[in-house]
Amino acid sequence: MSRPEHGDEGSTEELIQVALEGDEDDERAWDAIRTLHCRGTRDVLDAAIQLLGTSSAKARGRGADILGQLGAGNPVFSGERGEALLDLLRREREPLVLLSAGVALGHMVEPRALTELIGLANHPAAEARYGAVHGLAVLDAPEAVEALIQLSADEDRDVRDWATFGLGTLQEEIDTPRLRDALAVRLGDEDPEIFGEALVGLAARKDPRAVGAVHAALCGNPVTVYALEAAASLGDPSFYPLLLAIRDEGRSADSYFLSVLGDVISQFEQKLT
Repeated sequence: MSRPEHGDEGSTEELIQVALEGDEDDERAWDAIRTLHCRGTRDVLDAAIQLLGTSSAKARGRGADILGQLGAGNPVFSGERGEALLDLLRREREPLVLLSAGVALGHMVEPRALTELIGLANHPAAEARYGAVHGLAVLDAPEAVEALIQLSADEDRDVRDWATFGLGTLQEEIDTPRLRDALAVRLGDEDPEIFGEALVGLAARKDPRAVGAVHAALCGNPVTVYALEAAASLGDPSFYPLLLAIRDEGRSADSYFLSVLGDVISQFEQKLT
């Protein structure tokens, strides 16, 4: 069977064969998966569900990868996809497949998966917990927030990072003492991204514990976009001279950083005039 080249869509069967090749991050495989997402037809749905029942863990994972974003920006067959992924989650044992299923359910924002995802949050394998945190971070439910609080202290860096991002940003409308305390604990995390996510989340909630942390972060080297965003959220006038110093010292040549810095300085200037 001939295989479609890059840019040549091919049949659903051909694209699935390409999706099954290479390792988990194979770009050609993901190109095929994205094409299947955009196609979003009944035959793609049926083919992906069929993959979930195969003996190959890789094929089951790819089936979940396809189902998670079927229809791309215009989701289709949401009910059937959700049922298929829930069924997979209930019977699957392979951590990498559970990862794909959790991420897929996160893309779908599937509230029916809440109980299963909470159970998955306690799985011994970090990959499975990483899947759980993706699925839970987008759910509007107190139980999901509690599970994210637990996962924000996970021993695995990636799980901890996504849980902190989920609490700080994706669950920004939720503001409870327990959630704030969980974010405050992560201010002591050695990982700069996790620290940054916690800082942004606390600052968005105007938590006073963020003020000193933002001040220190603006005096640090390197200064991150997280620190700039947190400073903007808090709006403390004492940050303004620090922001000007960062600009004038030319600490970073990164265009995105400089753009955010300029925007934040403008916000302060509007408030101070």
